[in-house]
Amino acid sequence: MAPALLLVPAALASFILAFGTGVEFVRFPSLRPLLGGISESGGPDARQGWLAALQDQSILVPLAWDLGLLLLFVGQHSLMATETVKSWMFRYFGVLQRSLYVACTALALQVYYHVLGLGEPLALKSPRALRLFSHLRHPVCVELLTVLWVVPTLGTDRLLLALLLTLYLGLAHGLDQQDLRYLRAQLQRKLHLLSRPQDGEAE
Repeated sequence: MAPALLLVPAALASFILAFGTGVEFVRFPSLRPLLGGISESGGPDARQGWLAALQDQSILVPLAWDLGLLLLFVGQHSLMATETVKSWMFRYFGVLQRSLYVACTALALQVYYHVLGLGEPLALKSPRALRLFSHLRHPVCVELLTVLWVVPTLGTDRLLLALLLTLYLGLAHGLDQQDLRYLRAQLQRKLHLLSRPQDGEAE
């Protein structure tokens, strides 16, 4: 019973964090950038700004496109997650069913990028960032290494798998001085942005 009771504060903290994140997300994509920085106080000016926005074609058309793109992504996720579709895909594609699901998800995101004129996501990165990515393993590889090594016992086959994949991940992770200088510059830039006063904050 005691270990189960310890989960209660952890679950409550997780709920508060998730709820707070949701509230911040709702606040973040507001219409203030579209309306030229109008007040968010909820007063008459804010209400008039919302009414004007809902009658402005230059705002409604992009919002309609955004809605359609979001529905495409959500619909693809929801439809392909149903048991009927998953069973059909497994019947015809077998173990590739999950790979096809991920590919369709990526395709939906590519449509989103194409419609917005953003092109390939990595094309938006600077050459220094792309160079870093070519030398850096994805952070999810830390999770893979944890799964491979943090186990009660290691059989011979499991040990061989863990050794080979660890070696594979390690050999491909080769940061040099130029990468480290880029990371240091990015860290300093982010610290500078975080240290600046927010809009409306007294200096």
